[in-house]
Amino acid sequence: MKRILLWSIPAILLLIPIFMSFGIWSASNQLLFPVWRDNQNFSVCNPETEKHWGRSCGNLRKSNEFQFEELKIPSVNGFDLPTWKIGTFENGKGKSRGAVFLVHGGGSDRREMTKHIHFFLKRGLDVFSFDFGCHGESECLIPGLSYGYRESRDVGSMYHYLSERYDTIYALGSSVGASSILISLPEMPKLSAVIAENPMYNFERLILESPAAPKDIPAWFSYLLIRLTALRGKFETTPSPASSLTNAKSVPILFIHSKEDQVVPFQQSQDLANIYKGPKEVWLLEKGEHGSARDINPSEYERRVAGFLDSLK
Repeated sequence: MKRILLWSIPAILLLIPIFMSFGIWSASNQLLFPVWRDNQNFSVCNPETEKHWGRSCGNLRKSNEFQFEELKIPSVNGFDLPTWKIGTFENGKGKSRGAVFLVHGGGSDRREMTKHIHFFLKRGLDVFSFDFGCHGESECLIPGLSYGYRESRDVGSMYHYLSERYDTIYALGSSVGASSILISLPEMPKLSAVIAENPMYNFERLILESPAAPKDIPAWFSYLLIRLTALRGKFETTPSPASSLTNAKSVPILFIHSKEDQVVPFQQSQDLANIYKGPKEVWLLEKGEHGSARDINPSEYERRVAGFLDSLK
């Protein structure tokens, strides 16, 4: 019995780091390769996704809601961004007064943003909705989500394309989409306004302050997870929305965040607004999960966004 015990102790001590290493690696996988609303590809549309994204899960090819054009817009990341252009003229709204580009969240694709198209068409804006690299139908040169590091370059590429064609340009993004817009903000001087839904302050705070994380996880585990994820995903944790907002101050921003968000705490949007010296508004919803601000009350959402945009005139 004593011999068994003597052998058991080192075996247990050996297994502990193995299990912990597996846990960190598994958590890193979930961060690098998230799947939002079970959107495996454009041919899949389950009832839960359709509930949040709209008819045909936001797939314009199947819903026949709009006249649209398929574009391929070059990204500085080395590939083309699959893009839908939904024009005002083609959809009976007359000549456009500008453009808006919609930026989906991490692990999602452009179909997520289809719910916003009607609103912006009615405001006389051509709508552009695209897939990040490694999302939807886009190419994937470096696998994995980079939490705004590479995605912000896709955003900048979209802005560059539009700035050569429009004088008035707006951007709306959710989660990583919103964070990517904020990271790119210093490089987008012609941007007329931003609607940023549930952005993160930076990648470190996203992990360290996650409401979904077990409360008894030691700090060193979280820091190791941050470093491992960045290393495997080949991205840097700077620049971040927080660092970029200190270098921009001219673009009006509407921050939208739910107090019930279990992915990114709403205080991160509040802190971003506090450090931003430019024109801004903050709308904190009492209800709603991550990425569902419009779903809670679509008419109130559109009233708030319309009020913000009208105040800029």
